[in-house]
Amino acid sequence: MTEQLTAIVVSLLGGEALDSCVREIAAQVSKVLVVQRDGSITGPDGAPLGQSGSLDIPSKRRRAVELVSTSLVALVEDTIVPADGWAKAIEVAFQSDETVACGGPVRIGNRLPASSRALALSEYGAFNDRRGDAEAHALPGCNFAFRQTDLLEAMLGTEGLVDQVVLRRLEKRGRIAWAPQMAVTFTHANPEGARLRTRFDHGRIYASLETERAGVPGRAAAAAKALLLPPVLTLRSLRHAKLADRLSLTTLGCLALQHTAWATGELAGAILGPSTKGVGQWR
Repeated sequence: MTEQLTAIVVSLLGGEALDSCVREIAAQVSKVLVVQRDGSITGPDGAPLGQSGSLDIPSKRRRAVELVSTSLVALVEDTIVPADGWAKAIEVAFQSDETVACGGPVRIGNRLPASSRALALSEYGAFNDRRGDAEAHALPGCNFAFRQTDLLEAMLGTEGLVDQVVLRRLEKRGRIAWAPQMAVTFTHANPEGARLRTRFDHGRIYASLETERAGVPGRAAAAAKALLLPPVLTLRSLRHAKLADRLSLTTLGCLALQHTAWATGELAGAILGPSTKGVGQWR
């Protein structure tokens, strides 16, 4: 087992989904932290280790990373299960001292309902097995790993969303690696994540953070871009989809609706800024 790696499993679903994810992770990694839905942080056996002060995903991740004692930390969600060799691939990626972060493929399970298939395609379709790059500029939010000290330093003064400013800071510090053997499968349906309201909230958070320091022209440009996003994002997702998904009217409908909800959220974020709850809605 990899001794210098701690895997943090953030629970979105709980129940059997969480149990199966933790079980598969623990078979490869000796140190596992579980962030429960109520914000409590436990070991794989349920022993209490800490508590997140907030219930949003960025705060949960940050608090769990602070508790890690190893040099490497992986962040996953209980929607996935790792492939054999997942932890070893992380270890190999960090053999280069230049590597500060890495991520790997996200495969889409065959038994997901249409709404969750659409969610997986929109979020992770670009991160599939066909990607052959040695380096990356973006990583899948359900399957990435970091040097712990670099990640905490990059999070300073931010909301903790790894997907935006934090990843850009890390890219300035070193290499963002793509690890083809670090594969996971999006196995468990995530009905909450697939809700149109959730997609709207996440789109608004994303745009409000991206335009936080932009003036009126910058916000206007972001708003104009948001109006074009639904067809652009849908076509981009279909480019990475399997033929069966391209031919499924149900999946296509869900995909178009979810992208429209996200784009509407971006429009609201660009014009109005964040909601009163801000990143607290990223759950």
